[in-house]
Amino acid sequence: MKKQCIIDFLNKNDLSDITEIEYKKGTIALKFKYYYDDVEVDAAKTYANEEGSIKQNKEEWYEEFFLPYLSDISADNVEDIMEECGEEMKIEYEFIGCDISEDAYEFNEFAVVFYEENSDIEIDDILMELDF
Repeated sequence: MKKQCIIDFLNKNDLSDITEIEYKKGTIALKFKYYYDDVEVDAAKTYANEEGSIKQNKEEWYEEFFLPYLSDISADNVEDIMEECGEEMKIEYEFIGCDISEDAYEFNEFAVVFYEENSDIEIDDILMELDF
C-alpha cells in the first residue's frame, strides 16, 4: 500500500487536515476532516426548518434535524470517496465519523483504516484501539 497515494487521493477529493495514526504494520490509519460547503449547510437548514422550528425548540432543531442531516451528508460523501479509493488502489477500508455538535458544525471528523484484501483484521478492535 502506498500511503502517500492514498493521502493524495483523499486531498484531491477535498478531505482536509489528514494526519496519520500509528497502528499495526500492514495498515494505514488516518484521521481527516470533511468540511461542509455553503450549499450543504443551507440544505441542512432548509430541511431542519421544514421539519422543525428553531423558534419553538432550538436544541431539538439542532439535535433532531440540522445536525443529523449534515452528518448524513458527510457520511455518504466520505463513503463514496473511500469506495472509489479502495477500488482504485485495490485495498479494503473501514471508517467511522464523530458526532458533530451545535457549537462546531462546520466540519465532521473521521478516522479510516486501510488494509490489504484478505487480511485477518478485526476492524472493531482497530477502531477501538485508535481511540476515536
